[in-house]
Amino acid sequence: MYRIIMLSALAALLSACARPEMAGCNDISCRPVSDPHSLSVWWQPDLRNGAWDYTRLSVNE
Repeated sequence: MYRIIMLSALAALLSACARPEMAGCNDISCRPVSDPHSLSVWWQPDLRNGAWDYTRLSVNE
């Protein structure tokens, strides 16, 4: 019984050190889209700092 408790505690501690997943959706359909007031620019993968690297530019009307 002691061994099970110790293994569970160890697993809980190690899971706290795991890299957290990005909040939200990882699918391309979850990306913000452009609208009449702003333009979303998605950079090429080799120019990005991360999977969610994009720029929003305001559109002057």
